Amino acid sequence: MFRWSLALGALFLGGCAQFHIPLAAENRARIAEVDVKVVVAQESFMFSAQAPGVSAAMGGGLIPALIDASVQESRQKAMASEVQAVVGPLLDFDFRAEARQAVAQLNADSTFPFKIRSTEILAGMPLPKDMTAMASATKNGPASMILLLQYALEPGLSAFTTRTTVFLWQDGKADAASFRVASIFQTPLPSGTRQEIMKKLTADDGALLRSTMQASMSETFRMIALDFATASTPSKDAT
Repeated sequence: MFRWSLALGALFLGGCAQFHIPLAAENRARIAEVDVKVVVAQESFMFSAQAPGVSAAMGGGLIPALIDASVQESRQKAMASEVQAVVGPLLDFDFRAEARQAVAQLNADSTFPFKIRSTEILAGMPLPKDMTAMASATKNGPASMILLLQYALEPGLSAFTTRTTVFLWQDGKADAASFRVASIFQTPLPSGTRQEIMKKLTADDGALLRSTMQASMSETFRMIALDFATASTPSKDAT
């Protein structure tokens, strides 16, 4: 069974909080349909070494910053052999195909609060002019939502992580999204040595990894739907 760890809406911490724009109740009431674009720009998994945090611990400054940079570089080099050994067996995985499968299932289940009129899986973010045109078109059409997905395998293959940024436009307001949020999906991977974990992930044509990728997409949509369900209401002082 998967375990989920998500940061969404009110769960944001620190500097992430201002990024969240909840969907106002009056805006939610006007949405009947939505066009969804899912951007999966990656061709392979991302890997990252945890930052040492020396600079923050020592109160900042040039010397702590240099120590941080040196330690981070060392960690990245130490990961190089692991990354090279892992990436090869995963090159055949089509991230966009897994996202497409998850969205298709979402439509079949009819679990999203709005009717999804159309879906499109993209290999990159639309150009600014195209995004403006897309948002402007919502004045006389359905709302438009973009999800930007990024997949990562944590150091040591300890966990699978999906980070998703979501924007929704409506009423032709190209200069301001009516909903904006970021979410994090994370689930632990099977324990064992790197070779043992890779064997489990890629067995049966990667059944475990593929199901995890699809589940991350489904769970992200579920949490977005929950955020929509708790739409904000104007304050009494609002005019």
